[in-house]
Amino acid sequence: MAKSSQNDIELELRAEISNIKFNSLLDKLRQTAKLTSRSKRLSVMFLGEINKLNFDIRARISSGGKAEIMLKKGDFHAHNRVESSQEINPNQFLGIVKILSNFNFQSKVTERENFVFDLNNNMCLVLVKANNIFYAEIEKMSSAEELEENRKQLIETLSELGLKPINETQFNELCNRLTKKSDWIFEGSQAHFKKLENMLKGY
Repeated sequence: MAKSSQNDIELELRAEISNIKFNSLLDKLRQTAKLTSRSKRLSVMFLGEINKLNFDIRARISSGGKAEIMLKKGDFHAHNRVESSQEINPNQFLGIVKILSNFNFQSKVTERENFVFDLNNNMCLVLVKANNIFYAEIEKMSSAEELEENRKQLIETLSELGLKPINETQFNELCNRLTKKSDWIFEGSQAHFKKLENMLKGY
């Protein structure tokens, strides 16, 4: 059987870190890896189920003015979700959110400060700050055939940085904490759209 060359699976592992670890790791990576971007990102996340499959659909915009719609398919805690994205005009952001609101999915608004580092070999590490919560995401786009090999590589890289990937229970606890302390539930009301519109002025 021919090996697939389609790298449409986002292989991603996460590790929560302390404020002190965040700053020390940031200093270390600035010396040993290439910082490809630093930005704030505003996202409206829609989490729901279609035909018994979990979908994570996001409209997001960065402080650099880049806006896109992102779709991830698979269990929300999974490290190997299928991903696709499409860049949109920033002026379309609110309109896209209005359309996605019609799915009646669970949704929330998030703001993150991201430091993205190129680790070579098509790997990138993102240090993420959400108010007083800090975590790292290591990513590599993969084909189905490469998943296990690449997953071992990501785990080894995290270990070299003194990090350990979180499990499903820890991931859910982190998401709940982020919702309570950093994010806010988006209900699609006129007041919530007005609040979102005001936030967009910073992007």
